Amino acid sequence: MTWPTAAVPAATDAIPTQRRPSDGDALPPAAPGRLDRVRAWYGGSLLAGTTAWLLCMLNALVLTYFAHLVKPNPVSWKVLVGAWGQWDWGFYRIIATDGYDGMYTPEDTRIAAFFPLYGLLVRGFDFVVPGPPVFAGLVVSSLALLGTLVVLHRLVAREFDERTAQRAMTVLAVFPTGFFLVAPYPSGLILFLSVSCFAALRAGRWWVAGLLGALASGSRGSGLLLAVPFAWEYLRQHEFKIRRIRADVLAIGLVPMGLVAYATYTWSKYGDALAYSHAQENWGRHFAAPWVAIADTVKGLINTPISTNSVNVLNLGSVVFVAVLLVLCFVGPWKLPRHLFALPLLGVVQWLFIVSFPGWPEPTGRLPSASRHVLEIFPAFILLGRVIVQARLFARAYLYVGLTLQGALTVFYLNGGWIA
Repeated sequence: MTWPTAAVPAATDAIPTQRRPSDGDALPPAAPGRLDRVRAWYGGSLLAGTTAWLLCMLNALVLTYFAHLVKPNPVSWKVLVGAWGQWDWGFYRIIATDGYDGMYTPEDTRIAAFFPLYGLLVRGFDFVVPGPPVFAGLVVSSLALLGTLVVLHRLVAREFDERTAQRAMTVLAVFPTGFFLVAPYPSGLILFLSVSCFAALRAGRWWVAGLLGALASGSRGSGLLLAVPFAWEYLRQHEFKIRRIRADVLAIGLVPMGLVAYATYTWSKYGDALAYSHAQENWGRHFAAPWVAIADTVKGLINTPISTNSVNVLNLGSVVFVAVLLVLCFVGPWKLPRHLFALPLLGVVQWLFIVSFPGWPEPTGRLPSASRHVLEIFPAFILLGRVIVQARLFARAYLYVGLTLQGALTVFYLNGGWIA
């Protein structure tokens, strides 16, 4: 920048007045405002995430239409869209419209197994979204998916590169059960909160990460697992030295607050602080060693006709596939760098949580909903994004197989079929 100068005045001269810069003069750069910083951080990711989200919405719309071509009688678009409200959505609808009192009784405590945050958000959106509550549920899930794609792209682009970020979004979106991120289930919400919490951890924004962790644990009990990467990342950034720990370490105490708040509610309302855990008995869920559910599932596949055990094929396949990806986070050509150890650490505890609570020993019960819950293990999809950047043949196979299975499963689900 060049400013006009004047000769140094003599002692008796008047000090010259500096002229105002003309339009041709260079002006000093303005200090970046908050909006400018947001654009700088998320501008490219917002565009990439929104584009991927629009493709997901288009895919869901097309599959919704084709799912109802098999029906003998034509139906309205209201009925078509409403078909997304299947199975577990019924519990969240009750939470959103009537609260837990709409179903909870001493004889039937099933609804206590469903955490409140998603239902509360649906209730809030139901005031402004026209139509039945399932429409509000779809809006909440879709917005959560949008947030997930944007934050995931930003996180991966910062830690790796742009190509890996694009691939990570793609492999997540085309996973066979990826349609649950659009369906009125809390899967997309939990994933968004988990990815955002981890991004805050990497940035050293401990209180923000703690708040996001609290929201996650208020969405599902698995949100409590975010305390594990929180503790590791905090210690790593402070070089594992006790003397460097500051008061902001207390932010980790926020992570379980969502679960604590829900437990406090059920204790004051129904006299059972562990109602969310006791309700799992309705599905035969209990803690067991990780290999128990896997071994029993394999035995069930051997001894039971595939026609009555197809869901367990999907559940077992999803669990094994994600397990392989998590192993590759530690060994092999795509293993993650040591400073990102918190990523596979989170993935491993999430995977163990899924397989350590098997359901009833029925053809479709040993790994209940596992193919849906693995969507929350985003570190595995980041690793898969790294793989397909280099393995083009595998990338094509994953894309074609993933989209084909997702299309078939979505049509089956929209016609009342049980998936996860």
